[in-house]
Amino acid sequence: MSPREGKRSRQRYATAAAAVAAGLLAVSACGADGAPSSPKTHASSEPGRQTEPRADFKSAYTAGYDEGLKVLDEGGKGAAVREVVHGGCAHRALKVGAGSDGDRGSWVKGCHDGVSAEPKDPPTHPMSKKRENPALLKDFRTWARAKGDEALASRAQQLDTVTLVGPDYDVEVRTDYTSRGQAKNLARTFVAWWDGDDGDGVARSVVVLDAHNRRIAVHSL
Repeated sequence: MSPREGKRSRQRYATAAAAVAAGLLAVSACGADGAPSSPKTHASSEPGRQTEPRADFKSAYTAGYDEGLKVLDEGGKGAAVREVVHGGCAHRALKVGAGSDGDRGSWVKGCHDGVSAEPKDPPTHPMSKKRENPALLKDFRTWARAKGDEALASRAQQLDTVTLVGPDYDVEVRTDYTSRGQAKNLARTFVAWWDGDDGDGVARSVVVLDAHNRRIAVHSL
């Protein structure tokens, strides 16, 4: 990695941290069942706009808990390490369709509790915290343009970090794509740019959305 690339990587690390750190401060004031810690702040990062998730978080928790019990039954006690420590539940939440739509973070918490054979402990408020991060979007666009991909850079219109549970968070990129193929290409390109720079949290997936916030591509980070 060249010195310039190293500098960009460190800047990206710090910028991603901004969104999640803000979420952590908000949650620590809420109690033990609050949302996870996230990346740190970058001096040039804007505080972002926080968007509250949909209210049906308890149903999402129950659906996640049931899925966790199922995974435990099929995989035994070792499944808890895979699902909690290595992000299995966070990845599953993006594959279950409407089951996690009420609140993805609550679904993941339910999955963690179920696969760990813990008694039900539903949250008292939504777990997910979504924050817009224009500085991180700007960094990605700048990198894409430097690589000669102006078209891809212009199609990424908004970037949010979504804290889930514990250190886990996802990155959502809203686009004007209607083609899943193009969306998958953007997701792969984003993963190449991200290069494991999670910040203080653990980034699990990049989620590409269309102009109507419908999920059209997902890729593990």
